[in-house]
Amino acid sequence: MAHVRPAVERWVTWSGLIPLPAFLALHLAHELSWAFATEVSEVVRPAPTAFIRLTSFFLVWLPLAVHVALGCGRWVMGHAASAAPTGDVPAASRLVSRVTSLLSLAFLAYHGRTYSLTVWRGEAAAEDAGFRLLEELSSATSGVPLSGGLYLLGLLVTAAHAGLGVHRGLLLEGLLPTPGKRRLSARACALGSAISFCLGAAAVIRVASGVLLR
Repeated sequence: MAHVRPAVERWVTWSGLIPLPAFLALHLAHELSWAFATEVSEVVRPAPTAFIRLTSFFLVWLPLAVHVALGCGRWVMGHAASAAPTGDVPAASRLVSRVTSLLSLAFLAYHGRTYSLTVWRGEAAAEDAGFRLLEELSSATSGVPLSGGLYLLGLLVTAAHAGLGVHRGLLLEGLLPTPGKRRLSARACALGSAISFCLGAAAVIRVASGVLLR
């Protein structure tokens, strides 16, 4: 039987289930085609259409803002504990979910501020976003590709949090009543996270290698 949960609990869960998987699916599909370009001229990006802007806002940034605001408010108010029995969600999974939530939030905030927000505010041209990302990821500090490494870490925690969030949300909604369904969901979410990270990592590594600048 599904757990009876306050409205705020449901909003926290579902506002998190929408943006991260949507961000990973839309973003990786778009970035992969660009990352494996063979000519520097292909790095130039067209200005985002109104449809893309609306999709990005309503599927990613708005629900993500709601998720962060409700989650932080619940945490500060001392109601971070789930309404579901703790046995339904392993303590280790809850801890990993909370840690990755903070790290993925920092990564998405940085990425959104550096690329999306600067374009929306007219501080940078959308066409130059590819070149700016290329310059950042291919840079090195004392011979160490710190930016590329941090992007890989950001992708890892974001993909992990998305997978954990989907599985945990299904658990808390009572949609996985049997052990078999719980195992299947856990494996499917883990596989989805792994595929998302591997695809993103392949793109980051190719861009960070500077191959497009040769």
